[in-house]
Amino acid sequence: MIDLRSDTLTIPTPRMREAMAGAEVGDDVFGEDPTVRALEEATASLLGKEDAVYVPSGHMANQLGLFVASRSGEEVWAHENHHLIGDEQGAATVLSRVLPRLYSGDPWPSDALLESWIAGAGGGDVHRAEPALLWLENTFSGRVVPLAEQDRVVAFGRSRGMRTHLDGARLWNAAVGLGVPPSRVAQGFDSVSVCFSKGLGAPVGSALAGDAETVRRARRGRKLLGGGMRQAGIVAAGALYALRHHRERLSEDHIHASDLAGRIDGLPGIRAEARTNMVLISVPEGSGVAHAEAFARHGVRALGSGARVRMVLRQEIGAEEVADAARAIEKASADL
Repeated sequence: MIDLRSDTLTIPTPRMREAMAGAEVGDDVFGEDPTVRALEEATASLLGKEDAVYVPSGHMANQLGLFVASRSGEEVWAHENHHLIGDEQGAATVLSRVLPRLYSGDPWPSDALLESWIAGAGGGDVHRAEPALLWLENTFSGRVVPLAEQDRVVAFGRSRGMRTHLDGARLWNAAVGLGVPPSRVAQGFDSVSVCFSKGLGAPVGSALAGDAETVRRARRGRKLLGGGMRQAGIVAAGALYALRHHRERLSEDHIHASDLAGRIDGLPGIRAEARTNMVLISVPEGSGVAHAEAFARHGVRALGSGARVRMVLRQEIGAEEVADAARAIEKASADL
């Protein structure tokens, strides 16, 4: 079985396991785990931020970014398909008690939309919730958000007194796709979340980066949410190893995604598009699950819903697996 459901399925390499086994540790709740601190400092440096805090999951990193940027009853502006909205069990409304204001279409708001939403805010309309935070995601379902769009939205938020957050779970892929340093993708945002357990291949963890005060408050929020870890250096060592050794190889996943998409695009009922390390397959409306089930019967696991099937490339999937997956999907498409 070739499992392409997600890049979260990566497993630690032997050298990563060695780094974890030999990690120097301490009590991170007291700020005394040297490996955790090394990871946080390396992450902050790569993202061009003052500090970072290591957390168990991307979900927690995102929720902390929201928690420190807003007050109960304020608005967060986001796309209807951002991870914050559809994949975190409504935590934004439960934990931070904010009001999501959602748009559709491109995964960045237009100037016209921003101007229409800001009208009456800031005390101008007593009926309106106060806007607190602008939210972006890069990559977005594998799609790289253009830096010009990011810069425009960040500039708008700054000019209107709103904070900005970037869900950069796959920021490392965005940086490779754009050919720029990670700090350029993170530029201007008040807070940025990044993941170590997707394409980078670490077993556990994400981080939230920002200025020192933002991270100080996020560190307290981490403890409030039960995310304080003790000798966390054992797992942080895996993330630190990934950060130092696995970022450069992400381009291989992008190449393999392009190869797979090229092999299967045009099969009966299938239109395939490569986006960084993902392959998005467009199928007839309502047949996404059926297509994924057919693929699985022929040895390829994928995620299907609605009119789409998603496949994600990762470090264990090489050229041979791509060729095998393409042949399996060709056979499956003949059965549909």
